[in-house]
Amino acid sequence: MNIFAAGLLALALQVTPQAGAQDTIPAEPPSDTYADPGVEELLNRARVARAEEVEGIESYEALMKERIYVGLSAFRFRRERSLFQQQRAARYRWSRDGDRVVQWLGARRQIPLVEGQEEAMEEIDRELADELMREVDPGPLAFDPWDERLVFADSWAVHPLSDSAGVHYRFLSGDTLRVALPGDQGEIVMIEARVQPRRDDFHLMAGSLWFDQASGSLVRASFRPARPFDLEIEEPEDAEEVPGIFKPIIAEVDYITVDYSLHEFRWWLPRRFGFEGEVKVGRMLAMPLTFEWTVGQYAVNEESQIPAVGELPPGWSRTERRTEVDGRPVYTTIVIPPQDSLLQSAELLDADLGTTPVAFSEAELKEIRDELDSLIPSPIGLNARWSYGFQDAMTRYNRIEALSTGIAVEADMSRRTTVGGSARLGFDLQPNGELFVRRGTREEGSWVGAFRRLDYVNEREDPFGLGASALSLAFGYEDAQFYRSLGAEAGIRARTRGSRRSFRLFYEHQSAAEKTTDFNLTGLITGDDMRPNIIATELDVVGGEVGLDWQWGLDPRGLIASGSIRAEAAWGFNEAQDGSPSCIPETPPEECDDTVSSSTRSYQRAWGSVAMTHPLFWGLAGAIELGAGAAFGDVTVQREFYLGGYSNLRGFYGGEVFGTGAWLGRIELANDLPVARFSVFSDVGWAGDREEWTFEDPYVNVGAGASLVDGLVRFDIARAVRRGDAWRIHFYLDGLF
Repeated sequence: MNIFAAGLLALALQVTPQAGAQDTIPAEPPSDTYADPGVEELLNRARVARAEEVEGIESYEALMKERIYVGLSAFRFRRERSLFQQQRAARYRWSRDGDRVVQWLGARRQIPLVEGQEEAMEEIDRELADELMREVDPGPLAFDPWDERLVFADSWAVHPLSDSAGVHYRFLSGDTLRVALPGDQGEIVMIEARVQPRRDDFHLMAGSLWFDQASGSLVRASFRPARPFDLEIEEPEDAEEVPGIFKPIIAEVDYITVDYSLHEFRWWLPRRFGFEGEVKVGRMLAMPLTFEWTVGQYAVNEESQIPAVGELPPGWSRTERRTEVDGRPVYTTIVIPPQDSLLQSAELLDADLGTTPVAFSEAELKEIRDELDSLIPSPIGLNARWSYGFQDAMTRYNRIEALSTGIAVEADMSRRTTVGGSARLGFDLQPNGELFVRRGTREEGSWVGAFRRLDYVNEREDPFGLGASALSLAFGYEDAQFYRSLGAEAGIRARTRGSRRSFRLFYEHQSAAEKTTDFNLTGLITGDDMRPNIIATELDVVGGEVGLDWQWGLDPRGLIASGSIRAEAAWGFNEAQDGSPSCIPETPPEECDDTVSSSTRSYQRAWGSVAMTHPLFWGLAGAIELGAGAAFGDVTVQREFYLGGYSNLRGFYGGEVFGTGAWLGRIELANDLPVARFSVFSDVGWAGDREEWTFEDPYVNVGAGASLVDGLVRFDIARAVRRGDAWRIHFYLDGLF
């Protein structure tokens, strides 16, 4: 594992011993440590078995395979980026007398951001080969059978089978599983003990432990920390040095699981290991992590098949390294084939699997997650998390509020239920805020809430982020069109590998948001005002909306496809202008029909888009995006489709092109180097009355752009060349390239 991946894993696991966990250990465990005599007897036998079950193992040899994936994502991003992938395979021999032998069979490291850069790729391959020569233990499953059996447990958490475990855990009897052996060899009976932490502490684990009834040997273990790692709580002094825009820093461990297989009807030895989690940096970025190991082809107490001595084939190399284990010297012989053989080994998977599990099936992992979730304790008291300043975009700048700031708080009422709220006030003196109860997380779960907020018409935009606020203050650039909403909502979000789904029911009183400032630093020199805002239709509306975002592919060397679908249906009642023309930014308020009459209205709207990127030829790559939408019924001004701005039609101002029907096409050509790209592009689109839908006389732009980290950070210069002649500069996150 390279330094980058190791650092992320260390953050995810925060390998710091539990402070104070061993300070006071009662002579006897609390009376409620064991829910019943059966689980107490089982765990007592298991503690004894840990010392007896490996008697007779003098050596073993096995084939071990490892897979690591690190990605980069965010809740608002259209797609996830692949940062790091690695596969390794080795035959490993352990001997009780201290000798070790590692024969590397295959190794491949992929950093997609520099794929295609020959010098960088050659350096990565050389670095990997050098690391293999120094790697004396290929992964955590190069285990010592006489040592601890629970992977990672000693380094960062209180061991559930330690002598003091009763101080920190409660144990409950679980299920029983019977496996019939072939012929008349009887059956294996496995019994589960469930581990429930006494408090919501990151250094305690909820777990499911399965033991062989006959021997007391551990045959499967699954864990999850009692709560996520939070830098503010675990390392408050370090957290003070982190800028507010990057807070909170959270590491969530989804599961840690390891299971064992029975050999010669005597020894239970590790077979599979899996870890999955995510490091979150503020509300901006997330890094999903997947680690898997599989072990097979065991040979216990047999002659070695690894060429530890003697002549090697041409191109092979061998070295010996000395390490200290418990104060005694251990000598490890490392054998490595030629670099080409490592990269093309048949032991490596050909597919670019990303976060897709290999060692475990989706059904197995769902069962593990569900059981671990049921064992997580409810928090004691209110663990309030406050956000203010630049955290969670609590401070922002736009032409409606001018400068506004606020404070938000969340508190866990149970292991899956959170209550929270926020309050905000800007120079417009219009208070905003919300109250909610959430089951799950922001990204996945259900919620109900009440709110008063400043809303915007284009879901693809992020007008309240730090970047948008900085552009607004510095240059007066704002593409968003705003309106106000007051109401209540209930919704569900779900997430799987490669897709995000959402559903929301709402009641809202929608009204116009007036521009209150023209101040921007550039305007002090040029005298230019900031753009007008739409005059939204005032009405009460009840409805529902659904959304789907999906992605296929992660490797920029191949096809990456992503898409989005949004649909909404609503019924409303208003006492406002009935049948009046749309009050768009360029329409003076006095020209809008101010005739007041009661009316009911209903509308339906839907938008869909798909985008694809793929390498081309001559070191180039191409991208294309197509989208279209239509609205039906009595559509309000704020629910029409608006084109213009970085998210769709560059070179035009946000909301400059609008209507009840719209379509969009974007095409880009760039150099095929994801870490840093230069591109040329053209966007073409139309919006207007749905009944007058046309592909004639569209709006067209051309431009050039530059990006970093596969489009994570993007800078564009665009010029409208048809139905416009303006130059625009765009700076944003999550570009196609």
